[in-house]
Amino acid sequence: MSHSSGPSDADLDRLRALLAELPDAIVVADGDDVIRLANPAAVTLYASGDLVGRRLVEVVRDHEILEAIDAARHGRDTDREMERDGGRRVLRIAAKRLEAGDLMLTVQDLSSLRRLETQRRDFVANVSHELRTPLSALKVMVETLRGGAMRDPEAASDFLARIDHEVDGLTELVGDLLALTRMESDDDALDLADMDAADLVREAAVRLEPLAARAQIHLTTATDASGARVRVDQARIAQVLANLVHNAIKFTPAGGSVTLGTTSTQSEVTLFVRDTGAGIDPADLERIFERFFKSDPSRASGGTGLGLAIAKHAVQAHGGTIGATSGGRGQGATFTVTLPRSG
Repeated sequence: MSHSSGPSDADLDRLRALLAELPDAIVVADGDDVIRLANPAAVTLYASGDLVGRRLVEVVRDHEILEAIDAARHGRDTDREMERDGGRRVLRIAAKRLEAGDLMLTVQDLSSLRRLETQRRDFVANVSHELRTPLSALKVMVETLRGGAMRDPEAASDFLARIDHEVDGLTELVGDLLALTRMESDDDALDLADMDAADLVREAAVRLEPLAARAQIHLTTATDASGARVRVDQARIAQVLANLVHNAIKFTPAGGSVTLGTTSTQSEVTLFVRDTGAGIDPADLERIFERFFKSDPSRASGGTGLGLAIAKHAVQAHGGTIGATSGGRGQGATFTVTLPRSG
């Protein structure tokens, strides 16, 4: 039966106001398991409309949560985690018996937190891996030089050139890590200016033409005639385009082509880089912008594995989106940067 000595209506009103701001789903039920209070997060979680006045068993269908409620009713407060959807969703369940026989159930979604923890572990592991290989190579080369190679001018010159190459790679990696950290922490303010989108593409093409020529790649532009303008940090977007074009050239065989272009609507402008190169496996397209992700051995040579992640952050800082499409291996790829149109 219900317990009249539980919280007063005024107490419940104050509690409702407090709990309404919390992201965790919280339900308070009386001794008969009738819900007396449910915050908006609980209503959203159970998608059952108004929960007040209904019995817990009608709303909560998960057997683990019902077991936690039953344990709390018998004086054993419960606090546990459980996984759903094959581990993609992690919930923390807390059931506590209150005074006068009432019960409070809290459901906290830990999925985002667990994903962040996994990403942090993966990031540390990836950085360690990326550092271990060049550092090991440097140590071997130094030991070889000390072991007598220094007395052979030709061998010494070769080893010094390799050491210089490895140091350049480490410098690039550290620079990209610092750039990514600044972007993720919002410490790098944008210097915005109104720019002609076609000019951004043409300037990138002019700057990267020598690189394309050395690789025997035909570099062209295909800008629309709309005169669309975007409000951007010119240096940031230029670096994004340079990164995309550099990748396109790197993964396109001699004799292939890379096209930079623009399209526009009344509200958006899209800058694109299209190549006739190695292509990307469709299964890898969703991960291509992750830090250190390299989709296959042909795309794993050179670079830090951070360029596309940096490009993604730079584009998102402008309120835009970046994406990639490909018909698969050997079918080329198209990268797009879509930005709000300013004029």
